[in-house]
Amino acid sequence: MATSTSSSPPLPLAPPPPPRSRLSFPSHSPPPRPATTGTAVHGTAPHLRLPPRTADPRAAHAVAAKSGAAALSDARLSNAVMCGYLRAGRLADAREVFEWMPTRDAASYSALISGHARLGSPVSAADALFRRMRLAELAPTEYTFIGLLTACIRRGNPRFGTQVHALVAKDRYCGGSLLVANALLGMYVKCGRLEDAMRVFEGMEQRDVSSWNAVLSGLVELGRHEEAFELFGDMRTGGVAADRFSLSALLTAAAEGFSLSQGAAVHALSLKSGLEVDLSVGNALIGFYAEHGDSVEDVVGVFQRMPVKDVISWTGLLNGYMEFGLVDKALGVFDGMPEKNFVTYNAVLTGFCQNKEGVRVTFAKKAGLHGLGLFRQMLESGLEMSDVTVTGVLNACAIAADRKMSEQVHTFVIKCGCGSTPWIDAALIDMCIKCGRSGDARLLFEHWCHQESFHIAWNSLLLSSFRDGEYEKAFSIFLQMFRSSDIQFIDEFMLTTVLGVCGALGFAELGKQMHSFAAKSGLLRACGVGNSIISMYGKCGQLENAENFFEQMPHRDLVSWNALITAHLLHREGDEILNIWSQMQRLVIKPDSITFLLIISACSYTSSDSADACMELFHCISSMYNIEPAMEHFAALVYVLGCWGRFDEAEQFIHSMPFKPGALVWRSLLESCSKRSNMTLRRRAMNHLLALEPHDPSTYVLASNLYSESAKWHCSENTRLEMREKGIHKIPARSWTFHDNTVHSFFARDRSHPQSKDIYAGLDVLTLECMKAGYEPDTTFVLHDVEEYQKRHFLMYHSAKLAATYGLLMAGSGQIVRVVKNIRMCGDCHSFLEHASAATGKEISARDSSGFHIFRGGICSCRE
Repeated sequence: MATSTSSSPPLPLAPPPPPRSRLSFPSHSPPPRPATTGTAVHGTAPHLRLPPRTADPRAAHAVAAKSGAAALSDARLSNAVMCGYLRAGRLADAREVFEWMPTRDAASYSALISGHARLGSPVSAADALFRRMRLAELAPTEYTFIGLLTACIRRGNPRFGTQVHALVAKDRYCGGSLLVANALLGMYVKCGRLEDAMRVFEGMEQRDVSSWNAVLSGLVELGRHEEAFELFGDMRTGGVAADRFSLSALLTAAAEGFSLSQGAAVHALSLKSGLEVDLSVGNALIGFYAEHGDSVEDVVGVFQRMPVKDVISWTGLLNGYMEFGLVDKALGVFDGMPEKNFVTYNAVLTGFCQNKEGVRVTFAKKAGLHGLGLFRQMLESGLEMSDVTVTGVLNACAIAADRKMSEQVHTFVIKCGCGSTPWIDAALIDMCIKCGRSGDARLLFEHWCHQESFHIAWNSLLLSSFRDGEYEKAFSIFLQMFRSSDIQFIDEFMLTTVLGVCGALGFAELGKQMHSFAAKSGLLRACGVGNSIISMYGKCGQLENAENFFEQMPHRDLVSWNALITAHLLHREGDEILNIWSQMQRLVIKPDSITFLLIISACSYTSSDSADACMELFHCISSMYNIEPAMEHFAALVYVLGCWGRFDEAEQFIHSMPFKPGALVWRSLLESCSKRSNMTLRRRAMNHLLALEPHDPSTYVLASNLYSESAKWHCSENTRLEMREKGIHKIPARSWTFHDNTVHSFFARDRSHPQSKDIYAGLDVLTLECMKAGYEPDTTFVLHDVEEYQKRHFLMYHSAKLAATYGLLMAGSGQIVRVVKNIRMCGDCHSFLEHASAATGKEISARDSSGFHIFRGGICSCRE
């Protein structure tokens, strides 16, 4: 009995007083006035006419009830009334009619079984009805079996479906009824038993397009895309014409199987058959071209040719713009959509996260904040939220990198009852890490229970340790997980991360081991892994290895070229980079904004003044390549002009910028002025920088150093005092070297190393040898108002000297000493290492924030 929705009391379930008919009304409300006109039901009394099928089912019930005894012996009239309730979704009312029917036939049971299946009842309800049908000695029809199999499909119950299959085979319906055979196919496919579906398919005496489509969809769902296209070839050979479902499945296979040629062939077939204008095929084409089209025009073309569009079509167009990085146009589509659902919001949210990467870091943060605003709109509109929504908002919060906001979103996720899923929990860890909550991320990881996303969470944790500067801890975590997990645990993304950490640290030995692992495991075929190997070798100072690997790569993309250029840029080989750029132009390789940033930066390190050529290239970025220069491009060009002493042009260029110059531009000018000792311009640049970045610790340090160089010790001390009062801390200078696959790190005047006594003794001896060869400590690099002897003491034990000394003590014959420093090396350390390379006869490779310095025989490769 359905729950009453009116104020009248429900009628009792016990047998009522003798009515005009035993077909009683469900107890929702008083019976409506019977219709006087309607459609006659085939097989009922000639004078009885029921209302149209779209009318209220209670009206049909009223007509049947008032018909009296003439309807008592005809089950078809009762079946019609029951089906009316089922079509209206009123299962309880239909069930009540069924229970009060004077006579029931196989159609009565079949209709109610199908109704239970369609309206989502448990399989046990359909099973109970089928048992009652067999007790009544009624033979099941093909519609009975279809209803039972539909229940199995809706509830994912292959066990009961197998039992139905046995009954079908026993009653010989499998070979005799195409509808039943197709239902069996659908049941096995939806329940994930494709091999059983294939056996049914092979045994079918006749097949229609639905039969082929069922197996096609099963193959696509399991990712067996090549087999799906082979089956489609057999389908066409058998003379079966494809319909909209066939083409939609094939387009999905082409999209997931990364096959542009096959997708284009399916598109051609849809044009030939006239199915391109079909809504579902058009939507599938939009989805395919959004993933694999040559340009967004492929997506727009399909969309514009569609005569009918729905919310899926509009969402696909929006997603296409997002995939091609056209965020503004995607937002224009979003604002103009006639209808939106939660999938639309998810597409925008995901699109913001996808387009966070690139040169403009500020844009990434803006995208994250915009994504959070979009999520707020979803909540205010009362739209449904899925796991994709929750994951998207967590990613958006991670991009925004706002700690307080991340705590609010985290609390909301817990309070709204979002279940603990592999991807939500992985996104939570990533958000916590990127919002400065590494402790919370580690707590989440300690209670991890998802094997599917374990590698993602661990990868985030590894990046967290690296981001926090805990390099030894990062490698400790990696080695621990590597030894305790199966070798399959390392996938393409994990390996890319580890190679990235190796490169950032300059840890060449471990990087080579990861290279060997990639070759043995077959991961070397992945272009992303190959690009990471180029980057790793470049950052580890092994430029020749980076070049050789680049030449051996079977497939290269733009990231490969950018990685090679970056490797040369770290070694200040500007002329070689311009040669690579010429090669890219000959090969018609389309550059991106990162490529241009690298090429412009390379003009600082050419053998002759290349500022004019750099300016010409800058103007070509938008005119020839349709890429709008970002703040980073302007800053790079300012640095190039300053490096070549063209300060007037640099200032004019800054004032002519189409937007307000940011801190990055003034910092570039400041650094280039430092190389040319232009104190006046340095002060002007510093004033702008202080106004734009009042809370950046590096800005305060630069200001303090500038005052110190001018002997304004009082101003310098006041600047450092202001830093302490505001709780701003400078990043401490740190240097490290490698020995026995271990990172050995040092701070200035650091005595925490187990071999510190030997290191300090060795450094004292080496300093004396260098001074004999002409080295003189340059105390101008000590920016403190102290006595001269104290300045000399400060200079002697800088972190770079400690690390280099340890490396020289541990290096064997012919070994290169490798040192990495987290900030720019001071001039005195640079001079010391030049003399140390001559005194010891060893090559010293030092990488600081500006790039590599290769010291051989008293000469540095940087030529500064």
